[in-house]
Amino acid sequence: MTTDRKSGKGAGWQSLLAAGTITMRQDRYALLWLLAMVFVMPVPAIGAGNTDGYVYPFTDPFEATVTGTPVELKYQFGKKMPMRLESYELDVFPERRLPPLFHSVHTLAFDLAYQKQPAPLIFVIAGTGGSYRAATAKYLQRVFYQAGFHVITLSSPTSYEFITAASGSQYPGISNEDARDLYRVMQLCLERVKSLISVTDVYLTGYSLGGLQAAFVSYRDEQEKAIGFRKVLLLNPPVNLYTSAALLDGLVGADPAMKNAYDYYNRLFGKFTKYFSETGTIRLDDEAFMFKFQESAQPLTQVELMALIGAAFRFSSAGLVFTVDALNGTGYVVEKNRQLTLGTPLEQYLKRGLWWRFTDYFEYLLIPYWKHQRPENTRENLIENISLYALRDYLVSAQKIGVISNADEIILTQEDIDFLAETFGSRATIFPSGGHLGNVQHRDYVAHMLTFFGADGN
Repeated sequence: MTTDRKSGKGAGWQSLLAAGTITMRQDRYALLWLLAMVFVMPVPAIGAGNTDGYVYPFTDPFEATVTGTPVELKYQFGKKMPMRLESYELDVFPERRLPPLFHSVHTLAFDLAYQKQPAPLIFVIAGTGGSYRAATAKYLQRVFYQAGFHVITLSSPTSYEFITAASGSQYPGISNEDARDLYRVMQLCLERVKSLISVTDVYLTGYSLGGLQAAFVSYRDEQEKAIGFRKVLLLNPPVNLYTSAALLDGLVGADPAMKNAYDYYNRLFGKFTKYFSETGTIRLDDEAFMFKFQESAQPLTQVELMALIGAAFRFSSAGLVFTVDALNGTGYVVEKNRQLTLGTPLEQYLKRGLWWRFTDYFEYLLIPYWKHQRPENTRENLIENISLYALRDYLVSAQKIGVISNADEIILTQEDIDFLAETFGSRATIFPSGGHLGNVQHRDYVAHMLTFFGADGN
């Protein structure tokens, strides 16, 4: 039996906006939130993956991250295939009791795109804070479906609905615990869909944070052997999660001329407002919008592009902090012992959350949780344990795991890039440019994905 998401279900910032709690007339943050969610999903080539002939127009990695891939360079889908799609909900913890605000988020949804005939199945894990229906997740769903896969898309363990309905600890960010939760969910997914589809092999991929988590899920699968992934591909993953978060946190505040995040949001809002007044429209569903905007009289500077990416990450971390704080009663964002309901105005909590960086979440919520569970361990232990460095020996030897990234990746240091090239060897494809997932729809990027999985996109 399948069920659809109810309209307005959920307690994340998306639902607050959709429910009218926050309107554009009430708060300038709302428009910036929309823009950030739409646009950010988020040197010589390095490694053995052959990137000869790769053409990409943006040399600025921040512009690449925000603008994406020009239409003429995008992967072209071949035959037209209407997608067979089913939506499911999992009651992962039937006995879990939630605060009133989260009562309607007791289950975790996922989508299945399925073939009529027996086929391999691939799981796609969304990036930081991302839904199973996030733009990049849906794009990858289409790519793999077109290539002949059954496809299950999963929300990120850092999304509000996963934290609420499927996280064992409700403190996401500990990579092996997030992998435990994902692995549990994947097994439940397979059980739910087994009457509808015939599966020949199981594959796994994830993008951004989902890429790092895919590596930890694969490692867990080696121990438990409940699924048996044939191949695993990491798409633009962080290497050291804390370092990547700090790099993204630092994008807000990079210009000393602007005193705080509010100055950044006001400047960006002013430019988009001027563009609207000149053109009469802002089409958020127009894939070419940012190309048009950057060719206008008000293009974003590099610092403003950095601010937009930083703003998107700040909203994601705000949702994470709010959800964890409200569920666990830590009192940082929501007053201790305060019972939030669906009717509670939440603007003040959004604004409080926006002052939190991911590194603040790490310091004030994740480390105390970690230390409570493992008093003998240190902050440095945690940083090491949540990074790909903790899996170095496994990743060197696991021939079924590959990685795709970019040499100008904004969430990686040069040391991280070197780690990917040295650890994965011939299983690493590092494109010379593309920023963070700016080239994920590029014809060469998609071709490398499909080749790794032995698939034919047409």
